[in-house]
Amino acid sequence: LNCSGGKEVTEHSKNPNNPEEPADLPDWFTNPPEEDDMYIYAVGVGESRQMPMAIEKAKQAGKVELSERISASVKSQVKSFTQEAGMSENTQIVEFYQSTSKTVTDNTLNGVTVLQRHPYKKTGGSWIAYVQLGLKKDAVSTAVVNVIKNEEALYAEFKASQAFQELEAAIGDPK
Repeated sequence: LNCSGGKEVTEHSKNPNNPEEPADLPDWFTNPPEEDDMYIYAVGVGESRQMPMAIEKAKQAGKVELSERISASVKSQVKSFTQEAGMSENTQIVEFYQSTSKTVTDNTLNGVTVLQRHPYKKTGGSWIAYVQLGLKKDAVSTAVVNVIKNEEALYAEFKASQAFQELEAAIGDPK
């Protein structure tokens, strides 16, 4: 199978000795590359009773990772509390730590290609799929330029509207 990026999709067979954790997990999954001249890379894993669904889940997980690499809004909150009570050897310390975070991404991903995939069937009958995705860098550059142009157009429209309102206020004909 040939992908649009010109790279061949490879499939690996499961490890019959231990199908729950294949010893032959590909290096591209365990040590994924960050990026090169052509792609920004991400990997994903998915599990399902059906192989195509496992692959789709893995692709979705990889797309989320790609989207987070492009831009992500992260909100976090950390609460830490320490209290000490008592005297000398009878001192008691109470500690509390809580951490919460939320990551939100909102990107349109054009030019995503499945470069490699590794589905295998577990002994229980379900499938696990590992995929490597590549997002073409030129697609990201084009998308960024389009976002900037769109923002510039919206700003110009806002300024024109603002100038029109000022003109109406100056001539005494507000709407």
